Amino acid sequence: MSNGENLYTHAAMVASSRAMIVVAPNWHPIRTSVEYAHSTAVGRFVSRKSRRAFNWDGFAERHLMRISEADCRFVRYLAQPHRLEIMVDDSDRPLLYFPDLRRDLEDGTIEIIEVKKTKEEIESDPDYAFKIAKAESVYSALGWKFRIMVAEEEIDVNPVYSNAKMICEDNFSLIGRREHLAIAEAFQVNDALPYGRAIEIIAAAGGTLVGAKAVLHALICTREAGINIKKKITRDSAVTKPGKARGRH
Repeated sequence: MSNGENLYTHAAMVASSRAMIVVAPNWHPIRTSVEYAHSTAVGRFVSRKSRRAFNWDGFAERHLMRISEADCRFVRYLAQPHRLEIMVDDSDRPLLYFPDLRRDLEDGTIEIIEVKKTKEEIESDPDYAFKIAKAESVYSALGWKFRIMVAEEEIDVNPVYSNAKMICEDNFSLIGRREHLAIAEAFQVNDALPYGRAIEIIAAAGGTLVGAKAVLHALICTREAGINIKKKITRDSAVTKPGKARGRH
C-alpha cells in the first residue's frame, strides 16, 4: 500500500472471484494525475458540490461531472473513486479496474459509472467486456449500481447537458448570507418556486437579476436549491428544495 491509501475488503466469493477495493483517504481520487501522452483531451474540473478538483480524461467525463454537479439528486461524486482488484480462479494476478465515477444519490444509492464515447468502444474488446462483467458482479454483491454510460446516448444530449453547462458556469458564484436566508425563507412558504420568481427573490435580497441568476445556479450546485435538468429550463421551471441525504456507505 502506498501514498497513505486506506485499504478495505468487501465480501468473499463473487462469481468465483475474490475482490478487494482500494480507496484513497478522505474522499479523494485513487489516481490524481492523467496521462497526457495521448490524443484524448484532458483537464481538471473543480466541484463545489464535492469540494474537490477532479481530473477528466475525455470530454465525456467532463460533461458527466457537470451533469452530476447540477443534478440535485446527487449528493456528491468522485472521479477515479477506487481500484477494484479481482482475483479469478485461473490466474495468480488480479484484474485491475478503475471506474470513472462514483455518485452518491440522496436516497443512499451508490452508482459506479464507466464512461464510453460510443458503443463500439465496448463491443470491440472481449477482454474489456470480461473485466466489466466481473466488476459488475462485485458491485452487485455490494448492493451498488453499476452503469456504462455512452456519451452519445446519455451524456452529450440536450437539454440535460446544455442545462448542466449553464448552471456549472456559475457554480462558484458568491452566495451571501442574505441570499441564503431569502431562498430558505421562500421554501418555508412554498415547496416549489418558478425559476424566474426564485431569481427575483434572490435579487430582492440585494443585487441585480443577472447576479441573482448566478447565485441561484450556485445554490443548485450546493444543493440548497434544485431543478430538473432533464427538461428545458424556462422562467416557469420549478425550483425546489432538495431532499436530505440518507446515510452514506
